[in-house]
Amino acid sequence: MGPGPYFYISGSNGAGLVSIYCQSRGWQRIYDNRREDYALKWCEIKCRETYYHFKEGEQLLYQIPNNGVLTSKIGLLCCLREQERMMKKISRSSNSKNARSPKDNSHSNSPVLGTSSYWKGHNFLLLKMEEFFPESFRLDLKDERDAFFELCKEEQIWICKPSCSNQGRGIFLLKNPAAVNTLQAKLHSTEEYLLNKRVPYQASQARIVQRYIHQPLLLEGKKFDVRSYLLVACTAPYVLFFAQGYVRLTCVNYDAASDDLTVHLTNQYMQKKNSLYSQLKDETVWRMEHFNSYVNEKFRKTSGLPKDWVFTVFTVSASKC
Repeated sequence: MGPGPYFYISGSNGAGLVSIYCQSRGWQRIYDNRREDYALKWCEIKCRETYYHFKEGEQLLYQIPNNGVLTSKIGLLCCLREQERMMKKISRSSNSKNARSPKDNSHSNSPVLGTSSYWKGHNFLLLKMEEFFPESFRLDLKDERDAFFELCKEEQIWICKPSCSNQGRGIFLLKNPAAVNTLQAKLHSTEEYLLNKRVPYQASQARIVQRYIHQPLLLEGKKFDVRSYLLVACTAPYVLFFAQGYVRLTCVNYDAASDDLTVHLTNQYMQKKNSLYSQLKDETVWRMEHFNSYVNEKFRKTSGLPKDWVFTVFTVSASKC
């Protein structure tokens, strides 16, 4: 084996692309996880790295400690709830201080800037979780599970997702009370089975259920999402890199009444299951330049948007999320 640089890969999440790129640059792949002379280590969470021998500034390591806090759906939900709780607490404290000691409130309509120095003596707009995140319940917690089943007694659409899965696996829609009752009975049956089992207790896979946005914004009649990338390069001080990414669309037009999940879920793994995917593959992914041109043409005048809204307002907003 040559002098390097060396790279190590485990798992399959993007491993093929990384391997091709590294080899194209003359890097050599190693297969011993214990080696410490790597330039890049690309590993999934099940191959946890300790960071004991990590050389900052010399090595790249694709793994963030405690990344499950954000990458699981329940973890993300809990973080957002805690963030909102803390922001409300700070807001109440700030407003209380202002009431006791009036100060210049010329910036009272400014958004949160994210610095404690700004909070002192100023009011700020509090972005409520309900404004950007759908109403959600954890089905692994009895109180939230009971609250959901008590609430969901009318003709409403909800979407149920496993907490730790991807590619649309395990997702289904709840479109009526009958479907909700079926889910409730299944959860109860599973709970009873586990309680009566004469083996160490194992909880069933945790899930969340969310109110479905049945009238989403559409592009040419199709559901879409924007996949952007944010790299946290350093946390002290914070150094972040943002990439605009691309737009993902469904193969066919949106229909809230459809039972076809390829109508509702935009990821490519799910779209490949649609019979039209081979014909429409190129239309299911838009470059951001295409998206920007589309918005300029279709919405700039009618919605009063500035030119190149995608590359200005939208990009700045996305990078601050």
